[in-house]
Amino acid sequence: MAVIEFDRVGVTYAGADRATLHEVSFALPEGDLCLVIGPTGSGKSTLLGAINGLVPHFTGGTLRGRVLVEGRDTARHRPRDLADVVGFVAQNPMQSFVTDRVEDEVAYGMEQLGLSPTAMRKRVEETLDLMGIAGLRRRPLADLSGGQQQRVAIAAVLAAQPRVVVLDEPTSALDPTAAQDVLAAVTTLVHEVGLTVVLAEHRLER
Repeated sequence: MAVIEFDRVGVTYAGADRATLHEVSFALPEGDLCLVIGPTGSGKSTLLGAINGLVPHFTGGTLRGRVLVEGRDTARHRPRDLADVVGFVAQNPMQSFVTDRVEDEVAYGMEQLGLSPTAMRKRVEETLDLMGIAGLRRRPLADLSGGQQQRVAIAAVLAAQPRVVVLDEPTSALDPTAAQDVLAAVTTLVHEVGLTVVLAEHRLER
C-alpha cells in the first residue's frame, strides 16, 4: 500500500499566470527514499508542502486533484492533523526552532502530542543517539554549525515518530562535509529505521 498518493494534483497561486504544479500523479510505498529534483522555482517546495497540508492551508492558492497521506486527504486535514504521520524539515532550521537548547527542541514536538515526561526523556535519548548528536544535548542552538542545526531539526521531527519525513533542500546552506553528514543521516532513516523520506535537492552531485 502506498503511504503517499498524488492523483492529478495541480496547484495555482493567486495572481500567477500558470500553475506551479500540473497533473502530478505518483504513489510512494513505505520505506522508500524519493528524490525531488528541479531548478529553483520549478515547484519542489510546493510539492513537498502539499504532502503535509502546508499547501494550500498556509500558503493559499488553489489545490486540484487529491493528495493522500496514510489515507488522509490533505485538503481536509491541516498540518496539525497530519503531525503524527508527517514530519517536515525546512531549508533553514533556525527559522523553525521554537526553543533555545538542543534537548528542549527535540522534546518540544512530543510535548505538543501530550507524551508523558518518562516517555519523552527516553525518546529524546534515543533520537539524539540515532542522529549522532548526544554530545550536543545542552548546547544552545545558536552556537551550532549549520550541519549540526540541520541534524537537530531532523531529530526534533523524528522524536514524534512520524512515518514520513519531508526535507526541503536540507543541504542548501551547508558546506560539502556538513552536507554529507546530513545526507548520511537521512540514508540511515530509510535503511535502518524504515521511514519514508521525500527529499528535495538541486545539487545532484551530493
